[in-house]
Amino acid sequence: MICPYCGNVDNKIPTPELTKTNTRVLLGRCECGREVWAIPTQKKGERSQLETVEKGEAREEVLAKAYLKHEGGTRSEQRGTADDIDRNVYDEKDNEIYYLEIKERSNSLNAYRDTRFPYAKIDTGKKLIRETGLPVHIVLKFTDCWARLRVVLDHEYKKSEKPFAPRYRPWQRSKERQVSAMIPVETLEILPWRDLCEDIN
Repeated sequence: MICPYCGNVDNKIPTPELTKTNTRVLLGRCECGREVWAIPTQKKGERSQLETVEKGEAREEVLAKAYLKHEGGTRSEQRGTADDIDRNVYDEKDNEIYYLEIKERSNSLNAYRDTRFPYAKIDTGKKLIRETGLPVHIVLKFTDCWARLRVVLDHEYKKSEKPFAPRYRPWQRSKERQVSAMIPVETLEILPWRDLCEDIN
């Protein structure tokens, strides 16, 4: 397990491959003194994909502002709907300083051994690094913490063998676009703030 408060990894306590729906599992207590919980995805469905996208875009603006407050950059802007890394981040002189992709999760950090998102985000991140030399941050906002993956050019990221789609989007299960990067949560960098997080214990 990995502590969502301090980032310490305790290899003696495994992160569940999958936490069952409608359960809460106390995995253990970190050496920092905090309890670590596995709480699965809370999202049961969606009224429409359009509504989900619109709400997600509004929420992304809130999350991006919170991230910039702690990590630097005076503003961010959308890069366009066709790209897999959503945002450019600028400094006070209007220079691009890094690229940002934010994904919000309705589960706790330790709910699943691997966190997933479309592998195209890794491919696009590497392409941007090659073309511009600027870093690419993929940020995952879980219910109990913020975590980050900095895309690394020469790292081979694990890829799913078949497309993955949330249970409320079964029609995407056969889409090649849904082939996932599978990132072990123990490898994520835990960020030291808790804006918009829930206190589980």
